[in-house]
Amino acid sequence: MSQPLPPFSGDEPVCPKCQFKGASTQYRKLGQCVHDSGGGSIGMTKNERLHRECGRCGYAWDEALAEPAGGQR
Repeated sequence: MSQPLPPFSGDEPVCPKCQFKGASTQYRKLGQCVHDSGGGSIGMTKNERLHRECGRCGYAWDEALAEPAGGQR
């Protein structure tokens, strides 16, 4: 069973590896392949997500989508 994604960390995320404030963000759709930080494929995901990548060390991680105002998607 897959672990839940960490919550959306806002517009200025902090890298969990090197603590740099600043990461790129890309939306990944349902079923889109998951890649490791070296660019290799490591599997498929069952949920849409935000893919973050640190601007300093290149570490990559995924987060849940932001919750819209009013809690409706």
